[in-house]
Amino acid sequence: MSKSELVKSKIKTPVKLEPEVAIAILGLFTAADEGEGIISTEEFPLEDMLEGIGLFENYSEQDFEKLTKKVNSIIDENDTDTLVPSATASLTKKKDRELAYIIAILILDMDEDTPDSEEEYLFELQEALKISDERAEELIDEIFEELEEEEEEE
Repeated sequence: MSKSELVKSKIKTPVKLEPEVAIAILGLFTAADEGEGIISTEEFPLEDMLEGIGLFENYSEQDFEKLTKKVNSIIDENDTDTLVPSATASLTKKKDRELAYIIAILILDMDEDTPDSEEEYLFELQEALKISDERAEELIDEIFEELEEEEEEE
């Protein structure tokens, strides 16, 4: 199953995940290559992915260590086909859904030439997270404005 298909799939009994865990799992899934599943936190440390963003703004090193242990345990106990739809279903608050989407955009922007399959994945993630096209555009514009400001400051 492709990343796009998996992110829009539904399961009858999703695993209930805390928002922080769900966001981290979606980030690790976004960072993985097509068909790779969910990459390990060793390959992409959560602190590198999430530090300073939204609800992770005030996380300490110890907080990230706890989150990493929790995420690793859940990944070990469940398969990707269960975790990805569970992660999207667990994000019930708009701000958490938007944060997961923002993190996905930031991760995919790391690759300058985003392949069509990743763009399709991002669109399907947006739909799965119930983010309107208009709001998605606003979020993308905000992200790139902030990135441009940071580059100008350097």
